[in-house]
Amino acid sequence: MTKPRNVIISIKPEYALKIISGEKTIELRRKFPVDHIQGGIAMIYASSPIKEIIGYAVIQSVEKLSIDKLWKKCGKKACVDKSFFYSYFDGVDAGFALKLEKPVELIEPLNIRRMEEEFLLSAPQSFRYAPDKVLNCVAA
Repeated sequence: MTKPRNVIISIKPEYALKIISGEKTIELRRKFPVDHIQGGIAMIYASSPIKEIIGYAVIQSVEKLSIDKLWKKCGKKACVDKSFFYSYFDGVDAGFALKLEKPVELIEPLNIRRMEEEFLLSAPQSFRYAPDKVLNCVAA
């Protein structure tokens, strides 16, 4: 059995905070890997102006659906309105829903400078696979 992969996901601060609070349980993506992700950890990187990993959640599942099915099934849980949703997915036929559970807020967020200096990682544009050493630091 292959070990699940962990990822760092870049998310706008307003949505990142909703994930950490448990209000937002679905993260939507135009592109996302589906292999060996279920059961992995999604480290939540709040993009500018915060620029820190503020917490993490377990990836319960990743589902690829047509845009209309994605809206019907996941729109409310993703905490986005319909016009934003359809503009975000404009130009693609399908999207991905990451079902997140067990969010944890970090007492000491991991800032971008430390990510760059200690782990040689830049901020992800969308997502990046995360080495175990980053998870070990975040989940310590």
